Amino acid sequence: MLTLEQLEQTHPSYQSLAEQANYHYKSYVGGELYKDGSYLTQYIGENQAPGNQYGKRLNSTPLDNHVQTTVDIYRSFLFRTLPKRDIGNLINNPLVNAWLYDTDQEGQSIDSFLKTANDLAMVQSATWILVDKPSYKVETEAEAIELGIRAYAAMYTPQNVLDWYYERNIAGKMELEFIKVRESENDQHVTFTCWYKDSVHKYTISKDENTGDYRAIESYEEHDNPLGYIPFIFHAPLKSPVKGVGYSLIADVANQQKFIYNLLSEAEQAIRISGHPTLVKPTSTDAVAGAGSILNLDESVDAGLKPYLLQPTLSTADSILKTIENSVEAIQRMTHTSSIQASHGQAQSGLAIQTERQLLNAKLADMADTLKETEYQMWIMWLDWQALTMPEGFTIDYPDTFDMRDEHMELNLLMQARSAGVNNKMFQDEISKQVVALVVDDDEIQSEILADMESNGNFEVHEMTDPISGLPVVVTSEEQHLALEEMGFKIEGE
Repeated sequence: MLTLEQLEQTHPSYQSLAEQANYHYKSYVGGELYKDGSYLTQYIGENQAPGNQYGKRLNSTPLDNHVQTTVDIYRSFLFRTLPKRDIGNLINNPLVNAWLYDTDQEGQSIDSFLKTANDLAMVQSATWILVDKPSYKVETEAEAIELGIRAYAAMYTPQNVLDWYYERNIAGKMELEFIKVRESENDQHVTFTCWYKDSVHKYTISKDENTGDYRAIESYEEHDNPLGYIPFIFHAPLKSPVKGVGYSLIADVANQQKFIYNLLSEAEQAIRISGHPTLVKPTSTDAVAGAGSILNLDESVDAGLKPYLLQPTLSTADSILKTIENSVEAIQRMTHTSSIQASHGQAQSGLAIQTERQLLNAKLADMADTLKETEYQMWIMWLDWQALTMPEGFTIDYPDTFDMRDEHMELNLLMQARSAGVNNKMFQDEISKQVVALVVDDDEIQSEILADMESNGNFEVHEMTDPISGLPVVVTSEEQHLALEEMGFKIEGE
């Protein structure tokens, strides 16, 4: 059993991970959560100005959320084709099907669960996935099915994983020896769970409602860990050399987004002040604000004290908007999404587009490999909890290529090639096959069409004679030949 002081201890990397994860998560969610982060640079003396000027700037500054756009683009390509699983005879097990369609006991299928886990990992650098099983004892599998007692998955963000420790086993493999997670927290209590290879310890700690400090351990439970290992998986699309630490894929995007956010505030103020310039005048001068107003200036006022306007030039706003455009282009370059998010006026050569798509394809392929490894580990742990054996031939297949094809451009190219004047039959047939592959998505229908094309390609056009009129008929397909043959038509000479 740990002491209160030991429970308060965290991993050396925890503090920086939690701070960065909070910042990146707010950048991803946007809205009020981002506004509450106060990421606008505060001017000198702004907090002393009347009327909460900083708060007004926060409320009037919009967020152009490039972090969310980047994550959505990556997700759309990663799961455009869902992974395929061959689970053998496990498909007949009701608990396996329950696991597939309700992985976290909260209604998320295994595909949906992994999408969410990967999104959070892209944003917050990592996601810890626990595969656990309720400790309620059942006598038979039928009782477990009836009560829904089975293993399930749960995910933890870096903010909730407070401490962990890896150690090499005798074979040299790094194994998780200890992990401490925060399960829940409110104003009065916080609950921790500490996992070891042989046991699981749960602590409930009381808190001071005013300061939030931990006061005392109120309850403690200890359970056996029947697996003999800690069933946590560290999922990170971009891992660091330190075990249990990952890097956020959108860290640079979040920083550029914050830069654009501040520039948008500057642009809003420049435009607003240009339309409503600041009037500088002596207190004795009578002035009314608004278009067409009259300024009453006493004739005895010194000429050096005449009122004047403070107004920025429109070029200031133009330069800010140009800088924002450059920042957006930088985000698209660093995420390899320029060809996908190309705006009007942006021109790229064919080679540049192809190179960028290859870079994005490589990044997505690496992420797909990581997802596959994570899901495979989830299955191993789930089967261990259920005392089931992984069947032979068990496979999980994620797409290994994410080639972004411009289908309209390719189709136009094929049509131009068809009409280029090349009368070679083999050339024309190959173009037809590529058109079918491009237009027809269903693999079975595509195979049938190609097979039919092949059979017609071997068919020789010939004539058959009408038995009644004696007139010849040109036969252009095997189907036509069979139909005419049933009607008594004969090939000349037969």
